[in-house]
Amino acid sequence: MAHQRLVTVVGATGAQGGAIVRSLVQTGNYKIRGLTRDATSEKAQAIKRLSDHIEMVTCDVNKREDVQQAFKDSWAIFALTDFWAQPDHPEIEVHQGKLMADVAASLQIPYYIYSTLEDTMKLSNGKQ
Repeated sequence: MAHQRLVTVVGATGAQGGAIVRSLVQTGNYKIRGLTRDATSEKAQAIKRLSDHIEMVTCDVNKREDVQQAFKDSWAIFALTDFWAQPDHPEIEVHQGKLMADVAASLQIPYYIYSTLEDTMKLSNGKQ
């Protein structure tokens, strides 16, 4: 394929992001930019080895500059936040979600998919 569209996947080394990356690889139709906290980690390198069409990028989704650089030139974004990184601070997750959406809108990314859940702690009355 002469021109493959770039899909950027937030949390590419996690369960959900990794599944998205593997599905995109199977199609053979996309270049994939996987975002992770540490692109040099073994998990990130294992994802990169799945295809020559994958690049892994270190990105702090709390920093606008990181997100802007990581989302640049993307045709589509698959975004999610990591609640478990800061479970006692949901405002951080809200900030990350808004920041990613704002950046995607400012860059006029054609497709933005945001994966989220309702507050499961609230729905379960605090049970895990």
